[in-house]
Amino acid sequence: MNNDILLYERLKAYALNLHTLSERSGVAYSTVYNIFTGKKDISLATSETLYKLARFTGMSMDELYRALKYNSSKEPVIFPDFLLMWEDEVISSVRIGNEEVHADRYVLHPVKQIFYADTISRFKFGQILRDRCFDEKRPDADKLLNVLGLSEYNPYEICRKTHGKMIQDKTWFKFEGETINYKTLTGGVYAS
Repeated sequence: MNNDILLYERLKAYALNLHTLSERSGVAYSTVYNIFTGKKDISLATSETLYKLARFTGMSMDELYRALKYNSSKEPVIFPDFLLMWEDEVISSVRIGNEEVHADRYVLHPVKQIFYADTISRFKFGQILRDRCFDEKRPDADKLLNVLGLSEYNPYEICRKTHGKMIQDKTWFKFEGETINYKTLTGGVYAS
């Protein structure tokens, strides 16, 4: 098995993505991101960092080192475009491709999961995003777009600004590099 596939499968088997790996291992997210996307060579990582990451991927330090060394010479393989969250629980890791959207669904609970399959078309994905936005035909839609700093109605961009958060559920989107949590997102007020 290729090292990049092995690494991806290990992370998936342990329901890990870059955010949760950082949180659980205690390694700073920027370090995890830079190592796993090849922006930082694994040979520059400390043995403590390598140990912490190996422990949470179920790999030996040597296996992880080889997988990351191999992966650093290629385009990033493990790079979710965003995480689907339920409060502070990671529900899915979502990658947007040219024609399809892939969701690694870690939780299949019907109330928490908004993706009905592991792979959906970009059209269906657009419908999911649109359902998490205000109605385009609202009389005050232009004012809302202005408040968000947007010049046109674009469901993806609206969801990037609002995190796809709706008052009626605890689902939201956490985009790559964000450190926000549910309490911060809701201003300390939890929807019931």
